[in-house]
Amino acid sequence: MAKTEPNLQGANILLGVSGGVAAYKAVDLASKLTVAGAAVRTIMTENACEFIKPKSFEAVTRSAVYTSLWTSPEEFKGDHTGLLDWADIVVVAPATANIIGKIANGICDDLLSTTVCVCWKKPTLIAPAMNENMWKNPAVQRNVKMIKEMGLELIGPEKGRLACGTEGLGRMSEPQDILNAIEKLISKIRHGKK
Repeated sequence: MAKTEPNLQGANILLGVSGGVAAYKAVDLASKLTVAGAAVRTIMTENACEFIKPKSFEAVTRSAVYTSLWTSPEEFKGDHTGLLDWADIVVVAPATANIIGKIANGICDDLLSTTVCVCWKKPTLIAPAMNENMWKNPAVQRNVKMIKEMGLELIGPEKGRLACGTEGLGRMSEPQDILNAIEKLISKIRHGKK
């Protein structure tokens, strides 16, 4: 039996990109989401913009990219709650130790952390990506436990070659695997509405 391509037709995906090397994979994820029929809006942290530029996401999603609480594209409603109303689900990929800590502790000091704080009742998928030592840090593990208890879902991290040149646990899950997890979340939402 041939595997069917994910169908996300009509789904609104809010993609949060935090500042890790795996941000380049998020462009591939955004492209795959768009091809699968989803509308994608992207929020990038300031640090994410150091790794990859907003234009990459704009090109593959054909949608504006949000980078600051203080300046926004013309279509932005003027506050972070506009994105909440629009999104069916929230995906943070890559999710660094920093953004995981902010989410777990309700810290709202940039557009991404503020938006995820507002969207806490929305289905949310977190794709961690960091050095293995950071991942295993007790503080990070405590934060991961907290976000799971809040009802957020995690995918990964995976074991493999890390940006620091070592092998270990900390790689962001592959875009196709994240796409499949998003499709499952959207399917749950659609079946829940029936």
